[in-house]
Amino acid sequence: MMKRIIFSYLILLVSLTLSAQTGNPFYDHIIHQANVFPQEKTYVCTDASCYQAGQRVSLRVFVVNAISHQPTDMSQYVYVELLNPERVVIKRIRLLQDQQTFTGYIDIPDNAAKGRYLLRAYTRNMTNVKGYESTKSIFVGGVGELLSAFNNDLQDSIKATSNNYLTINKQKDNIKVTIKDSLLATKGELWLLGHCRSVPFYFAKVSPQKVLVFPIKDFIQDGIHSFLLLDSDLNKIDEQQCFINQKREFCNLSVSLDTTSQTSNGTLPCTITAPELHPDETMDVAIRFVKSLPEENRDGYSNILSHLLIDEDMRYALEQPASLLQDPRLDNFVKYHSWQRYNLSDVLKEQYQQPLIKVETNAEIRGKVETLIGHRPIKGGMVNLISPNRGFCAAVKTDEKGQFVFDGMDYPDGTQYVLNAFTKADKAWVKLYLDEDSYPSFTATLPPFKWLHNSDSLVEEEPLNVTDGSIKMDEVHVFSHRPSYASRSDAYARTADYSFGLRDIEDVGATCLHELLRRIPGVTVEFGKCYVRGAMTIEGRHPAAIAIDGIFANEDYDLDNIQMADVERVDVFKTGSTVLWGTAGGMGVISIATKKGNYNVTSVPLTNTKSFTTLGYQIPQPFTPNQLTAYWQPVMRGTSFKIALPALLNSDYHLIIEGVTSEGRLVYYAR
Repeated sequence: MMKRIIFSYLILLVSLTLSAQTGNPFYDHIIHQANVFPQEKTYVCTDASCYQAGQRVSLRVFVVNAISHQPTDMSQYVYVELLNPERVVIKRIRLLQDQQTFTGYIDIPDNAAKGRYLLRAYTRNMTNVKGYESTKSIFVGGVGELLSAFNNDLQDSIKATSNNYLTINKQKDNIKVTIKDSLLATKGELWLLGHCRSVPFYFAKVSPQKVLVFPIKDFIQDGIHSFLLLDSDLNKIDEQQCFINQKREFCNLSVSLDTTSQTSNGTLPCTITAPELHPDETMDVAIRFVKSLPEENRDGYSNILSHLLIDEDMRYALEQPASLLQDPRLDNFVKYHSWQRYNLSDVLKEQYQQPLIKVETNAEIRGKVETLIGHRPIKGGMVNLISPNRGFCAAVKTDEKGQFVFDGMDYPDGTQYVLNAFTKADKAWVKLYLDEDSYPSFTATLPPFKWLHNSDSLVEEEPLNVTDGSIKMDEVHVFSHRPSYASRSDAYARTADYSFGLRDIEDVGATCLHELLRRIPGVTVEFGKCYVRGAMTIEGRHPAAIAIDGIFANEDYDLDNIQMADVERVDVFKTGSTVLWGTAGGMGVISIATKKGNYNVTSVPLTNTKSFTTLGYQIPQPFTPNQLTAYWQPVMRGTSFKIALPALLNSDYHLIIEGVTSEGRLVYYAR
């Protein structure tokens, strides 16, 4: 049903924008491309923007179609990660869809240092497209705000990538497009493609001598509009963009607060309506009632408008504050970026992009069974799966490649599993491999920010109401210290690039060493081997060396042999810090210190059995109001709402409503 709605929307847009152009081949091509590879965007809405160490971040993730911005139920799971100022993933959760809704929470570690942290949200399908990170900045230990793109040197580096063949001149009522270099005529016939999020509004042959004029009132979409200059073979010559915002994709709200009808429990009735809703159109919003910032700083954070219309439509763009939407320099910022979710030049030539990673519709447990000697796949072997704490079991047979898969493993986080494998003759002389979940590394540049003021006390986080019989404590000051990523226990660890002590490992909650190592920038795990980015020889890539209690393990050593309960510290040495390890550490070293200090690397565990815990879905928890966020309702769906707000509506608090409608229109309200 949702796909039919989305593609009906696309057909309507294309038919309206290309009504004057008959026989246009791009119409069918873009519909086909969107069908074979539908894309998604995410936006993280949080209960606040500034927190303290140890506090809980309540959140809701909006997942929409990347073209139409309509809510989509295509992916069953969304992943949300909390990254510290050093870009290390310190928390990861998995949210299960509930009627197109993803809600959850992330607890900030008690020892979190003051700084700007990132919430990163994605689906498996979104990892098919590189350069489009969906992030949300939050501030721990103080109040900060984002700085716009004009506060860094990013613009100059982007501008240098343009060929400057196109000139986009946006005026009050028109957009003028000219082809600057008349020598382009030597390239044969030229084509100009104009589109917004791949929905075309112009596609025709052009001449270098002709100035094209597009009345702004004729554009029916809001956001970044791209102009591609193509040669006779439909290869891209140049691309420039401009930003158009006529609020045609916005849905305005009307909020009525009855301050004269305070109830006995200290709340005020509030009615929220959307007078501009179309017939059968509904809105899906998150509502929060938070302590106010000064008015000049309220647009210092990203919101659903800036995120979906700017951040998620520019490749390799940084998260931008909402203030950029009102900045007259916005067109200069977006001009030299590029929209590359689809390669539209290839789409015109009927060369369609296919996703490498399929849409995640359920959880799976996969693996492979091989012979102990010769590592040959075992066909028809039996693999048993048992969950002791969930009380279920299942069994499957391996295929001709020795592979197996258990479908529908949709269980909460913390579910324990035991796998064992046997040959067709019920012999245990096999080697069992588990395909561990991999997660995309975060390599993007962090957006710039500044601190407005510090807040080192948790006094502001006391509950709103003190119930009868409770004891109200005096003010408690909690100070957080920056965790050391270079343990001082020995000379080796002091030179490590990254180090996880016992407390760090417990806070991260990793279920295996591979999951812990994937959280480190520049470290990847492929087929059970760990690689350090940049470590290459003339013979190609080699995995990093594994040292357990100071003793190097064999290259084919399986880290799954080490249980996380036995690990006391993990140190990662990249290629520049491995001199203490000698030539064996030339490709990087991963040093693992066990609690006993005498782990037997040469011991042979059961090769046909594995015990493990996967990243299951998070079970929602109720929200507790506090003095910073007096009200948080992450899911409100319908045509109008009646809610009860705390009777605190004054200059110190303001109401924020964010969301989308069923037709893809964006909702943002702040009072």
